[in-house]
Amino acid sequence: MSDAATPPDSATDLGVEDEDETLLRVEGVTKHFDNSRGILGGLTVDPNGDGPVVGFDKEMVRAVEDVSFEVRRGETLGLVGESGCGKSTLARTILRLLKPTAGRIEFKGEDLAEMSGERLRSRRSDMQMIFQDPQSSLDPRMEVGRIVEEPMQAHGMLDSEGREERARELLEKVGLDPQHYNRYPHEFSGGQRQRINLARALSVNPDFIVCDEPVSALDVSIQAQVLNTMRRLQDEFGLTYLFIAHDLSVIRHISDRVAVMYLGQLVELADKEELFENPQHPYTQALLDSIPVPDPRKTETRGALEGDVPSPIDPPSGCRFRTRCPKLIAPAEYDMSDEEWAGVRRFTRAVKRRSFEREETDLRQEFFAEGVPGGEAGDIVSAAIESVETGEWSAAADLLQSSFAEQSICAREEPDYEVDPEYGTNRHYAACHLHRES
Repeated sequence: MSDAATPPDSATDLGVEDEDETLLRVEGVTKHFDNSRGILGGLTVDPNGDGPVVGFDKEMVRAVEDVSFEVRRGETLGLVGESGCGKSTLARTILRLLKPTAGRIEFKGEDLAEMSGERLRSRRSDMQMIFQDPQSSLDPRMEVGRIVEEPMQAHGMLDSEGREERARELLEKVGLDPQHYNRYPHEFSGGQRQRINLARALSVNPDFIVCDEPVSALDVSIQAQVLNTMRRLQDEFGLTYLFIAHDLSVIRHISDRVAVMYLGQLVELADKEELFENPQHPYTQALLDSIPVPDPRKTETRGALEGDVPSPIDPPSGCRFRTRCPKLIAPAEYDMSDEEWAGVRRFTRAVKRRSFEREETDLRQEFFAEGVPGGEAGDIVSAAIESVETGEWSAAADLLQSSFAEQSICAREEPDYEVDPEYGTNRHYAACHLHRES
């Protein structure tokens, strides 16, 4: 394993032998949204302050924050994470459907973030997108043949006869009958409609396709058929995919490498086999543990994470996963055993969520059966217990948070590490301070 490092910025750093093989390079991409509503949104009034009485303070949703990775020609990079973690926002920003707040999006050696107007429009024929809902992404008033032809017409490709010929050919390529050219979307099943979306994406002969959960709305049996069609077409047309999903079984089936996203940031990136067999981030491990086991004799809850996803308006400092992490690192200034720190961590989170009845719970026995920690840590815990017993929940929560959670290295520094892979030779990125001494 190596020391902490800044995100790689060269083809060699990223494990790519030939820079010409890198189709897309994303460097520090950030996307914020203004959450202030109305004409007076963000307006502040402070008559007692030293500065202006009236001010303006925008409330920003930090949807994507400092994301860096690369996609090689001909590969499928899987992007996985919980709903709301920023996957789709990142995809739309990469395609310049959204303008990035910061960062560089290098596609075929050109920075898309700096493009606009006709230059950007001409680039769009090289980049296409398949959307999640196969029904709402198709115009119900248009025949499917016209739907497939529309991108070609927008980019001035071929004449009307040539476009129709190509549309019929592509319908056949994706497993549909070319004679269905004049049918409407409602006449097809969900899987067939997604094949129409795939044919439309292929119509302008793109190099890169973003697949935004393209099979999540389909039955499992249909998912396999669509995925196999996508893999076959990838080989036939030399396509490169960014494949977004929350289903890890789908990601494992189609991806070459996998990136894991949490609350707007990448937390792990590695080859598929490396990530599934050697996960190095607690969030990735929790996702893998949540995969159902096809054994009716096993009834225990697997992969259950504590707490809720924090707000992207005010994300946690340091590691964004730390508020839910089962492996939060103890502050160095306290001398506690692993069992004592586990009790402190459980007590802190229980107090914050008020997840117990204080009148009916013996706090020391419930959270510290082996005894309250000694020294300064024990004094803080005892003071917090007394506050809870007198009904001062907020005071207890603030004391525990400021003394323990916010003093951890997980709260004070952003993690950025590379670990030695056990499977393959490509580098393995893991944003977790558990690797700080390796």
